[in-house]
Amino acid sequence: MSLGRLQSLWRAALPPQARVLAAPLLRHGLRAYVHASRRPAPVAGPLPIRVVGFFGQSHGIAASAKLAVRAFEALGAAVETVAIGPGLDARAALQDPSPALWIFHLNPPELVGALASLGPTRVAGPRFGYWAWELPKAPADWLADARLLDEVWAPSQYVAQALDGARAPVRAVPHPLFPEDYRGVAPAPRTAAFQAVTLFDFNSSAARKNPEGTIAAFRRAFGDDPACELVIKTQNGAQHPQALARLRASAGPQVRVVNESWPYAEVKRLIAGADVLISLHRAEGFGLTMAEAMALGTPTIATAATGNLDFQDEASALLVPFTPTPVEDPQRIYRGQTWAEPDVEAAAHALRRLRDEPGLGARLAEAGRVRVAERLSPDAWLRSLPEAVQAAVAHQRSGLFGV
Repeated sequence: MSLGRLQSLWRAALPPQARVLAAPLLRHGLRAYVHASRRPAPVAGPLPIRVVGFFGQSHGIAASAKLAVRAFEALGAAVETVAIGPGLDARAALQDPSPALWIFHLNPPELVGALASLGPTRVAGPRFGYWAWELPKAPADWLADARLLDEVWAPSQYVAQALDGARAPVRAVPHPLFPEDYRGVAPAPRTAAFQAVTLFDFNSSAARKNPEGTIAAFRRAFGDDPACELVIKTQNGAQHPQALARLRASAGPQVRVVNESWPYAEVKRLIAGADVLISLHRAEGFGLTMAEAMALGTPTIATAATGNLDFQDEASALLVPFTPTPVEDPQRIYRGQTWAEPDVEAAAHALRRLRDEPGLGARLAEAGRVRVAERLSPDAWLRSLPEAVQAAVAHQRSGLFGV
């Protein structure tokens, strides 16, 4: 029976509410099926590069797939893309074994669904999975699901350490950045002599992003000085009204909360027009917004913990010390384990330094640009990939292999 036929029977047999209740059983069954399926025999010779991801969506793991495809293309390599839907996606089913270098930009729950949809016995060739995680230890199921892959890629050394014990080798592979995206960005008009900005998405946990900590540091640094303003750019607050209300209540004078969805060109203009981007995060798998601020030449103040330390150091950012603390997340997106509690007084001191020390901002801006160019360019990204993938890119660039 085809996967499409099974999906039709599933929908016909159960009403929507019952399907929601039965979903955990379905996920368990799919996971058992994929783990029990025998992988195709190894394939010799040059193989095409095939990236699987949620190309029709805009969240973080979907964005990482698009960045990877763009980086391959910037390096002169053709890439095949496979757009997958959540859960079982009958449209993705392969009819025959299809050899490739398979790169799945999907976390383990979605990876299982993708393999089940494609047909696990037809996904021939090496399999790589790009996984995003934010806390110090990944779930046990994730570590076990690594056996479905030849290698797991993590966006930072921090995430790679969280995957210690995975049933496959783990490699740190950063997100690539493209210098041309950050040249000539017109800064947004200023609304204060000293402008600070922080950004986050409520769907990513306000507690993890810690805007209240940023507000506290800003207040401690400047009080109600009308020459200084903090802009908190967020989105999806309407889906978390209590969290948004708490944020607005804590803002006070000289703190402006903007809960809107903007084109990313406008977000870049906001960052480019600021004197500093602040990220007093409690945990980051990578910290893409900080990297983009550095590429734009905006100085950064950031917690000296987790994924951002792969591309930030004391020469390129003002790093804030922290204390490990148990996770407390009112949105219950994260629970258990520990994360970093940044030192608010140290962050306030860093803000005052940026306002008061001549030349500090310019030095950080230049060092930040150099740092991300060295660590996150497409060429640097390629060097972080396995030899088999680098060889496939080299074959295509030399004209020895075409897709």
